[in-house]
Amino acid sequence: MISPAQIKILTNSKNRGKFLIKPLSTGFGITLGNSLRRVLISYLEGYAIYYIMINGVKHEFSYIDGVIENLTEIILNLKQIRFKLKSKIYKKIPEQFTIFLTKKKSKITAGDLCGSITCFEVLNPNLLILNKELDTNLKITLGIKKGVGYIPVEKKKNKIGKIPIDTIFSPIINVSLKVETCEVNNCYEYDSLIIDIRTDGSITPKKALKKASSILIQHFTLFFNGNNGKKTELKLPIKYTDYKERIKYLYMQKLLNCLKFAKIKTWADLVKVKNLGLAYDSESEYNFGNFGGGDYGLDLSKYQISKYQIKISNKKKRIKNFREKMRKIVKLRNVIKRRKMTKKNETPK
Repeated sequence: MISPAQIKILTNSKNRGKFLIKPLSTGFGITLGNSLRRVLISYLEGYAIYYIMINGVKHEFSYIDGVIENLTEIILNLKQIRFKLKSKIYKKIPEQFTIFLTKKKSKITAGDLCGSITCFEVLNPNLLILNKELDTNLKITLGIKKGVGYIPVEKKKNKIGKIPIDTIFSPIINVSLKVETCEVNNCYEYDSLIIDIRTDGSITPKKALKKASSILIQHFTLFFNGNNGKKTELKLPIKYTDYKERIKYLYMQKLLNCLKFAKIKTWADLVKVKNLGLAYDSESEYNFGNFGGGDYGLDLSKYQISKYQIKISNKKKRIKNFREKMRKIVKLRNVIKRRKMTKKNETPK
């Protein structure tokens, strides 16, 4: 078993990214690729329209006076609009937006919604929504919220006046995988994985890959910190609402567990290993199964260990310290006892 040594970016743009991961043990190209692909497509967050309201319209099969398309066609167009939050400064984003379509235009596109939906950027402004007569005025209310994956109409509660829409929250358009053979020390029995990610532009492919990886890490940490088959739950010592803080905590936990496994107890041990440039070796005194080979590039100055409340427990060291304290206590008691006996004997009768 070997760990991947590098992730190479083959293509990187706003909407598309291609990444090469190698070397991988035989079969891990498909295993790792399918896991990442499943999370990328189904479990990343995004914003989308989930209902529509138009005055005088009660159901999705209605026709609107002065509009060429029926409501079903309009809904199909609205489902394709992609949104991106302009800034994270908004403490509370409204879930309902009202748009007034006046006599100025006959052809309405997604870009015409920008004036009313100020906190979002419409990523496909040229998308056609409807065609209407110039003297037709419309008042349309759209519900926009943040969600994960795909939610069909059947799972939504139909409230009076609100026409629910099949909602696609995922910012990922497509993910394709390609597994090839990889050469390691003149051996071609290893895999290399190429992941091609296409997004709607609300998130970069590189960031999407990082988020998908972090979701998998959070789930696998449960098994790593298991409790011998007992029901257990991963509890973070701090309420991490920020995505980056959760990643830092999980990184520190993995790093410190790795140091413990490698029998690194002092900074001198770590510096010694780093200066020697030792790679992974099952027979070595320093067994770095999670670090890989070459330059580790460790920089722990930006991570405050006390903040994350992670400690490396050393049972033998604690027992040794406890015994030393007990010896000191016993020795001190004997000294006090001798002094009392001496004073008692020197006291005149």
